[in-house]
Amino acid sequence: MPDSAFTSYRHSHQRKGSDYDCALARDPLDAYMARREREIIGSLFPRLSLRRPRRSLDFACGTGRITQLLDGLAEESFAVDVSSTMVAEARPKCPRTTFFVQDITETQLSIAPVQLVTAFRFFGNAEDDLRRRALRAIQGALEPGGYLLLNDHENPWTLQRLARRLVGDRSRADLHHWKLRRLLRRAGFRVRRTYGIGLWIYRAKLERPEILDSRWADALELLSRIPMLDRFCPDAVILAQRS
Repeated sequence: MPDSAFTSYRHSHQRKGSDYDCALARDPLDAYMARREREIIGSLFPRLSLRRPRRSLDFACGTGRITQLLDGLAEESFAVDVSSTMVAEARPKCPRTTFFVQDITETQLSIAPVQLVTAFRFFGNAEDDLRRRALRAIQGALEPGGYLLLNDHENPWTLQRLARRLVGDRSRADLHHWKLRRLLRRAGFRVRRTYGIGLWIYRAKLERPEILDSRWADALELLSRIPMLDRFCPDAVILAQRS
């Protein structure tokens, strides 16, 4: 889908603020994905050389959902977003983090290079040009060998979306696994690991809270971690490293 078909995510994002967290919490599937993302992030750092990063940056931090996880972990925690209303919501949650209201695709941050950048719920929503610009900015903010931890929650190749396409439904989502890997590679990143989420949620009736919060969900979630099947999950956490 051409970029002109999208409303720029940069501009739409600026209008959001106090209602953002509530909207995520109200949607059972969004709440489930957020919980699984936190679990993955929490289990990931002990496996890396980033048990306690010296400096971290949460890109497009929004209301601080991911920033909160880094606020007490990194020695120096930074976060940036173009939306002042979003940052106003995030600041009280993250007292140890330095926030910037800035578009770093246009103006570089005045901080030393960081070891870790996180970027959640951004790339799936953004248009291609903004994706490329954001990756260049992130690459410039990372020290050599530093890590980028991001997610893609708008995968068009999920089982549910593929089934809908068979009956004529056309979603605007276009960031499938292979396209994201290509974007990362061209920006100077190597994908180290992909953690799929929610492969088994292939029908809308499975998105009910009583199912998503059940022991069955915990058991079925193991399917999402099977190599190659993560390509078809509705959400995935990707660990990439700057070359």
